[in-house]
Amino acid sequence: MKIFSSILVIAIIAGAAALLWPRSQNKSNTEFSLNDTIETKIAPTPQAVQINPPTPTTASTQSIPPQRTQTATTTPAPPTTLTRGSNNQIEVDGRYTILGSGTELDPYRITWELLKSAYETMDLNGERVAPPKRVEMLNGTYVQISGYLAPPLWGQETKELLVMFNKWDGCCIGLPPTPFDCIEAQLAAPIKLGAAHTISYGAIRGKFIVEPFKAGKFLIGLYRLEEAQTDDTKPRN
Repeated sequence: MKIFSSILVIAIIAGAAALLWPRSQNKSNTEFSLNDTIETKIAPTPQAVQINPPTPTTASTQSIPPQRTQTATTTPAPPTTLTRGSNNQIEVDGRYTILGSGTELDPYRITWELLKSAYETMDLNGERVAPPKRVEMLNGTYVQISGYLAPPLWGQETKELLVMFNKWDGCCIGLPPTPFDCIEAQLAAPIKLGAAHTISYGAIRGKFIVEPFKAGKFLIGLYRLEEAQTDDTKPRN
């Protein structure tokens, strides 16, 4: 467990270092729930603020002209849309598609593009550590995602897997993961390990946890799966 966690920390730090260049902040501030219907935020009507001119005095040799009327406007945050379609299909912000109902029997089928979008509003080594709402709303639901499944480098069996967007052998081949494109999975049942370290590609499902994990000020983890099952661990009748 300690060795696997150490490897995970090193891998995430290596991949995250490449993301420390300045980037533009996300232009949208999303606030919604998967239980909501389509939501559109309407900007408030600008209101004019009248500033009355000062009362003129006869003692002054120079008259004071009345001030002009000033208008105060408020720029609202861009609206967020959540569109429900047929077959439990949900469109988020017009960018991401989620299928399913989020239950154990019918988990949300999510994409890496959705999870990686947390990079737009989070810093790896700064103060912004709050996940965007479109990701945070998945916390505590059951999800399913496909990716590269990497077990520990040695041992006879394991209850831990690293689920990654990119293939990585834990050392030299492939692209090390970042907190936004990997998930630490705790399996519901142990699986046997072969004689050699192998990486497979497949679907994994479980209870999704969104919880930023930092070492000092550095973000090294974000996503976890509990009670996770793969095709190898799924109970058979």
